[in-house]
Amino acid sequence: MRILQDAEIKNKKVFLRVDFNVPMHGDQITDNNRIKAVIPTLKYLVGEKAKIIIGAHLGRPEGQKSAETSLMPVAKELQRLLNLKVALAPDILSPETEKMVESLQAGGIVMLENLRWDPEEEQNDAGFARKLANFAEVYINDAFAVSHRANASVEAIAKFLPSYAGFLLQEEVEKLSALNNPRSPFVLIIGGIKVKDKAGVIKELAPKSSHILLGGGVANTFLKAKGEDIGKSVYDEEMVEQCREMLDKYKDKIILPVDYATSSVISTGVEKSDTQCHPELVEGSHPYPKDLSTSARDDNNFKILDLGPNTIETYAREIKKAKTVFWNGSLGYSEDPEFRTGMKAVAQAMALVSGTTVIAGGDTVGFVKEEGLDKNISFISTGGGAALEFLAGEKLPGIEALN
Repeated sequence: MRILQDAEIKNKKVFLRVDFNVPMHGDQITDNNRIKAVIPTLKYLVGEKAKIIIGAHLGRPEGQKSAETSLMPVAKELQRLLNLKVALAPDILSPETEKMVESLQAGGIVMLENLRWDPEEEQNDAGFARKLANFAEVYINDAFAVSHRANASVEAIAKFLPSYAGFLLQEEVEKLSALNNPRSPFVLIIGGIKVKDKAGVIKELAPKSSHILLGGGVANTFLKAKGEDIGKSVYDEEMVEQCREMLDKYKDKIILPVDYATSSVISTGVEKSDTQCHPELVEGSHPYPKDLSTSARDDNNFKILDLGPNTIETYAREIKKAKTVFWNGSLGYSEDPEFRTGMKAVAQAMALVSGTTVIAGGDTVGFVKEEGLDKNISFISTGGGAALEFLAGEKLPGIEALN
């Protein structure tokens, strides 16, 4: 992978692809960390007197222009963080945009409007990529979080310009690659809803891991595969058979919840909270019981929404002993403050690990930051899907284009 430090950029026009797809509330940015993450690359480019054209996207405009997906709030925030003028072009390829790029001074910055306003961006259209490339003399990819997408500004553009990885992309590749040779004990924590999105990571990292701790819909699917009663809980139906196979193959490593907090679902379809956990469901004193008894329930009209106290104790114990930990995915319905106990306990346990801790995925990262524990984590990835695909050993189009 070619890197920025080796690029000839002094006084040259540089097309910098970044991921500024930040969470928004109205026109207010609620988390600016993805913007802050590329500041080192931008400062380096400014210091080299490059003429910088920034390409990014926001939301899912699906090829349509809209005020809601304009990058105006992002340009303002970037300008505030850099303390330098950031001019937002009115469009992507308009004559006015061309004039703004043409008149760029050394160290100047122009941000194009939302690249996904043009449907050819996500189609990886070579013609669209060539038009973007015509703005510049060098291409820098610092958008790890979209490097698993074969988009015009991520992959195709690299065919038309000398192309390099920015500092953020380099760090992501370095830190995530280190998980392929982790210090033992290595604990893998996987949550979220879709097993399909996580199966590759589990299969790739399982041979290197000491324990695999599961939560959320992922754990529910594995419990379903074991034949356990999960009531009305969310699970990934199409992946039940694969979960059964993984349970058989990694039975000495996979640890599933043995108790949990639930909500009961009444006939009207309204959920009634029942945050009492069920320690009586744990069989005997063995820390990893093989079966999850449902005898305490009269019916299956319930949803699993959080880890229970015995599960939390087990998970925290294994995490604290670890020298390497990777976590991706919510472990419960953490949107509701009533069901954040498991997530909070795991985050706190990770904060106490003396070795390497890595977190990826917007929901997981957002939670850890809300709890104020992010400073205790070794590395927080800006990528969700990109990090999972990279760790699963898949080739990311945006990175392959730089080779």
